[in-house]
Amino acid sequence: MGVSANVRFSQQAFADFLKLNFPLVSDAPDLKTIDAYGVLIPERKLAQRSYFIVDKQGIVRYKKVLAPKEPLLSNEALLAEVAKLGN
Repeated sequence: MGVSANVRFSQQAFADFLKLNFPLVSDAPDLKTIDAYGVLIPERKLAQRSYFIVDKQGIVRYKKVLAPKEPLLSNEALLAEVAKLGN
């Protein structure tokens, strides 16, 4: 799933435009999830672009926080990280 500081209406338009096949969740207006994961940019009320792979027990097994202007990871790269985890 994708989590962002954007409101649900904005996320739906984004998901429709990109034809995403996974849910997007809004963390607005309190940004508690983004803050808990350590990727909140408080002065901008935004999240740093980042990836987390969380296992079935809720343990973060992979974390990648992108630098500004760093390219997004490919689906293949993310799936490779999932494969490294086994089950």
